Amino acid sequence: MLGEWSSAGRAGLDGLRRYAWKVLLQSDTAAATAAARHAASDATRIARRCLTAGDPAGAIQALDAGRALVLFAATEFRDVATRLDARGRSDLADRWRAATAVDGPDTVPVQLRREALSALSGPADRDVDAAAGPLDPPSLHEIRAALAALDADALVYLVPATSTGTGYAVIAPVQGPPGFMGLPGLALDGDVDAERYLSALSHRDAVLLHDVEPVPEAGVAGAVDHCRELVMEKAESRLVDSLDALCGWAWRAAIGPLLEYLARRPGSGSGRPPRVVLVPMGGLSRIPWQAARRPDGTYAVQLAAFSQAASARMLCESAARAPVPLAPVGLVVGDPDTAGRGAELAAARVEAYAVHQSFYPGARYVGRRPDGLPSRSGAGTAAQVREWLTSARPGAGAMLHLACHGVIEVDSADATSYLLLADRERLTAEELIGVLAEAPERQVGLVVLAACHTGVSSRGYDEAYSLGTAFLAGGVRSVLSTQWSVPDRATSLLMFMFHHFLMTERRPAWDALRRAQLWMLDPGRRPPEGMPRPLRRQLHQTDPAEIVAWAGFVHWGR
Repeated sequence: MLGEWSSAGRAGLDGLRRYAWKVLLQSDTAAATAAARHAASDATRIARRCLTAGDPAGAIQALDAGRALVLFAATEFRDVATRLDARGRSDLADRWRAATAVDGPDTVPVQLRREALSALSGPADRDVDAAAGPLDPPSLHEIRAALAALDADALVYLVPATSTGTGYAVIAPVQGPPGFMGLPGLALDGDVDAERYLSALSHRDAVLLHDVEPVPEAGVAGAVDHCRELVMEKAESRLVDSLDALCGWAWRAAIGPLLEYLARRPGSGSGRPPRVVLVPMGGLSRIPWQAARRPDGTYAVQLAAFSQAASARMLCESAARAPVPLAPVGLVVGDPDTAGRGAELAAARVEAYAVHQSFYPGARYVGRRPDGLPSRSGAGTAAQVREWLTSARPGAGAMLHLACHGVIEVDSADATSYLLLADRERLTAEELIGVLAEAPERQVGLVVLAACHTGVSSRGYDEAYSLGTAFLAGGVRSVLSTQWSVPDRATSLLMFMFHHFLMTERRPAWDALRRAQLWMLDPGRRPPEGMPRPLRRQLHQTDPAEIVAWAGFVHWGR
């Protein structure tokens, strides 16, 4: 692996390896987050040095060495004993099994962790065919193999510009040598305030009723509804105007030059739109790149397919897992009653029930029905979701659709993101990884997170530690997550069309999402024959082509 590095990159590899070592030795995510605090910035600095030396291969490995280390650590110790056996260290494997028998890998003593890491990172015993150690990112050969398995054309790291250095797109293509291009305009500054833009809308989240005068004669309920409508209208107006500018910048700064570059690469004449897997660094992870808009009004999604990856490590893990076919069974959660903690999501109930009835009639439906009454199959509690995720029943299915509230907390020592379910119960990203680890044999093909902020990391941009990536790290094959607070009615239309292309037309998840987004953009769109009447009515109550209506969803995984 070191042979792929130039001298510019090789000097920094040991330092990046030390970050991975420190993170992997921690027994909880808070400590791991502290250990990884400077990993991404150091990795970017080393990557810039590699690019100055004309070494994109070294830059790719440097960037990935600093990416998603906390997420990586949360999953790396799940099968340590098996891997130690493969390395010829059954003695350590037995000690590891004994240490984890009661409370799992979080309770393994630091010294035993150190010994296991040393054994897994060092050379294997003679004549033992063992996997590569955990401290290094995947090689270019491994990345290419993963891209081929996923039918993707390139993995692209987007590195933001700074006051002292240009931005970059660093490209690992499925065939041909790696490359890079300078992007001097790829800077998030006062003119491109992504955080303000993407925080302006609060439709599927609880609405904050500030700075709006109620209407006393309408009564309490009427006043609240009036306030909510005004806040939503003001927020949506701000966001639409802001996103309009942001999407034009995204094309000029990165996507326009990138697509032009990829069109000149070998194999670009395949006849299908290019498929790009993005790894946006830093604050670039919040940008809706699929909505980058060309000056003539054409959106990037109309020219290419976009997915995201937490890191090349996670991409390779996704590619290595066998596909899981979907059937009309699974679990659908529709707007569970949060006992006043979150606003009611009337359109989410319509969406979830329509998805259940139209595409997964054999699935279990929990939460509330469109009329607001609780489902006879369950209220949509955290326990019911956990039970499904670990179920060994053949009829449980492999698809989970969650139309509910997603919450992200970043301003505390216990920063986390969670799903808000029935009776105010929470299901956190950290808990999800643990739950999925309890049933490694469980095969989940798809999780759709039709909830707000489910693709936003609570532990720093480059950690990519979100609800969506927690499911992915836990073995789920494909995940759809959101980058902001998605609008209730428009999201319902997009989600129905996604499942239509997935189940009726049998498209892969990444292609089904793109086709649903193209349907939303199409002024001549027609509802499919099976679309229920309540959803058809929503076509006249919202504008599906608005950026906020379709661009917030991102595909991860297969």
